[in-house]
Amino acid sequence: MGRLYNLGPLEREIMESIWDTKQITVREAHLRLKKKRDIAYTTVMTVMARLVDKGFLTRKKPGKAYLYLPKKTKGQTAKSEIKRIVDLLVDQYGKEAVTAFTDELKKHK
Repeated sequence: MGRLYNLGPLEREIMESIWDTKQITVREAHLRLKKKRDIAYTTVMTVMARLVDKGFLTRKKPGKAYLYLPKKTKGQTAKSEIKRIVDLLVDQYGKEAVTAFTDELKKHK
């Protein structure tokens, strides 16, 4: 089974920007984030590189700057992460995990 990565708050914020724009440079992401918080350009660059390493982003260099693109849509990413979590829980807890999950789903109808 693949590694499970939870996105931190800054990672989620960057991913939301990329899902909104479909592609983004570090500079563009930094400018978007600076509207909401004081953040260093190098911090944004580091987090985006880590998102590439984690498999959430891909990058290409059509010019001087890297262009970052999501590997999956937001919906595809959610589905993939939920599947990994469910698989992990079923592997660890078996039938009890399925029962607990079903009970929780009934609460959200």
